[in-house]
Amino acid sequence: MKIIRSVKLYLVIAALALALLSGGCAMTPKAERYPALQVGTTYTIARNDTGSFGSGPTQMTLKVAERMWEGKRMIAFVAPNGVTVSTPEGCWVAILAPDEKPIMIFDPPIGWEYPLEVGKTWTKSYRVTIAATKQTIPFDSTSKVEAYEEVTVPAGTFKTFKIVSSDTTGSETVSWSDPEMGMWIKRIETRTAKHPAGPGKREIQLISYTIPK
Repeated sequence: MKIIRSVKLYLVIAALALALLSGGCAMTPKAERYPALQVGTTYTIARNDTGSFGSGPTQMTLKVAERMWEGKRMIAFVAPNGVTVSTPEGCWVAILAPDEKPIMIFDPPIGWEYPLEVGKTWTKSYRVTIAATKQTIPFDSTSKVEAYEEVTVPAGTFKTFKIVSSDTTGSETVSWSDPEMGMWIKRIETRTAKHPAGPGKREIQLISYTIPK
């Protein structure tokens, strides 16, 4: 009888351990891929710039549209001050002026490596071409998913991945990204003294958003 009770006790302990382990896995979020964005979605953001980024607060609205780039259909975030062209996977291809002439082109497209989960780190080499001068600048970027946490901005409270990035040009960025929004909720970009443009900071947060029905 003692042997039977012991076996039952071990089975109970094993079941509890499995339940806790399964619960722990369920609590660990993972974003498998960049979400599909609906054309016509708008995001209104508040931006505050200092140093080499400029000076003072700005508010603007970005609208999700489509653009063709080198024969491929891309996502476009259209704002009054320009257009950011992105792959359907959420990687930046180019930044365009309001007249849609290229300002900067990225090779390969710059973005996050999916799937995203806490603790993931990656480093990748890129080249950015300045269209006006045709100068190409190589750089390496390292990113880490530091946490999965709630962040509150004027648009509301969101569950986000906190992703910290730095590159060899002297830029450091912290982004809080909702895996279902396709847009960061909050972002802090810092140019260190090493950056060619000089030190500066840009802080952005989401004010509101509208998804077409």
